[in-house]
Amino acid sequence: MQTDESAVVRLARELQDHEGRIFDRMKPATAIGPWYVDKLKEDVATHGGAILVAECDGAVVGYATLLARVTSAEESDEVLYTYAYVSDLAVNVAHRRKGIGRMLLEACERMARDAGQTWLRLGVLAGNHSARSFYAEFGLEDSFLTLEKRLA
Repeated sequence: MQTDESAVVRLARELQDHEGRIFDRMKPATAIGPWYVDKLKEDVATHGGAILVAECDGAVVGYATLLARVTSAEESDEVLYTYAYVSDLAVNVAHRRKGIGRMLLEACERMARDAGQTWLRLGVLAGNHSARSFYAEFGLEDSFLTLEKRLA
């Protein structure tokens, strides 16, 4: 039987592979290993929150990582405030469009509210149109955009 941690690594690799087809500067999926889960656990220990997993028939088919208390301190032009941040959300391809991602996001939102947060944030690649559509259906809206231009 697969452990939750090894399942999260597998799902993170699937996500990395998918994002690599959209954005050519992603590390290869094979670069994601057990260290990645250690980093998620470290982030959760620093900011509060949890790594949530979704199971189907005893197998982990999705996960989300919520950081419950992140500050805007890195943004020098913003007033200081805290927010909750979904740093990861991945669902196995075979289990998508079955409500698993929505259940994970709803759980993240509940945890954020329970932590007293007013804002829930996450990041998504501009070219990940299916994810952006899903997040919009959930009520998430664009707040920051990073624009870039290739110079060479």
